[in-house]
Amino acid sequence: MASLYVVEHGATIARRGEQIVVQKEGEVLLETETSALSCIVLLETVQVTSQALTALLRAGVSFAFISPDGDLRGKLVPPVSRNAALRLAQFTRDRDPAFCLTLSKAIVAAKIENQRQVLLRHALDNPGPQDVLLAAASALDTAARKAAAAPDLPHLLGAEGEAAAAYWAAFPHLLAADGISFPGRRKRPPPDPVNAALSFGYTLLTDNLLSALDARGFDPWVGFLHSETYGHPCLALDLVEVFRAPVVDRFTVRLFNLRILTPDDFHPSEQGGVRMTPDALRSFFRHWEQTILKLGLRNIIKDQVDHLARVYLGQDESFKPWTWSAR
Repeated sequence: MASLYVVEHGATIARRGEQIVVQKEGEVLLETETSALSCIVLLETVQVTSQALTALLRAGVSFAFISPDGDLRGKLVPPVSRNAALRLAQFTRDRDPAFCLTLSKAIVAAKIENQRQVLLRHALDNPGPQDVLLAAASALDTAARKAAAAPDLPHLLGAEGEAAAAYWAAFPHLLAADGISFPGRRKRPPPDPVNAALSFGYTLLTDNLLSALDARGFDPWVGFLHSETYGHPCLALDLVEVFRAPVVDRFTVRLFNLRILTPDDFHPSEQGGVRMTPDALRSFFRHWEQTILKLGLRNIIKDQVDHLARVYLGQDESFKPWTWSAR
């Protein structure tokens, strides 16, 4: 099953028999079987009829509502079984500092290693000297070792900060297209096209984690690394860390290097940053779906969430985050 992305301002999602129809001003833009969908991602300006909404929820399809700037406004999910045993274990473990630190160290070390692998992959794929990337990869290797051996959360966050500084300083060297600049990682609002694409990808990735955690019976708002903040799905944000670089960052670099996206595909947003035009959004979603299908990302995420559940329940001894290799 696949996700459906609806980004036409003023479009309506309606039901026609067993079909779901996306239409605008009487014109049918897309028609698909309900059974072919797992999730619908739609702009907040898209309407959904109550008949379509009911049929899709009954079929187990979830909804993610996003703003034109890429913020997740909210989710609508079908009823799922609430795993009381898992939630009790999650709440109990959340009060165990040693357990939380062990999980956090595993996540941060894997995140840094995945960042290192992204830099190494680019160095391997491109001929010529790659001194900047190799130096950053070496710094990331050191930071990953520090993270794995961190005695407490402040030391762990220090290692994560060192890695972030090295990684984002090297990141512009991955961008080869003319006219593309990257001033460093900036968000809320993203001031340039690369940051806007990164933020949008992170939103979609977090939504995938959020859906998987909710379906498994976790409370996605109770995390072990990110502090509990009202309105933030902290557990989803914890797990998303290992996926950011090999999934979203590589995807973003590819979009710009192949000129699938260019600076002309962005315009100023009301929040003061930039956002994609409707045509660029459609292109982004099309390539995003192709990427996650090629990676088998939904199955990987499900496996990670199932593995984490077994750790919380004491069925697996330790958590092994997903890692990606340059070769």
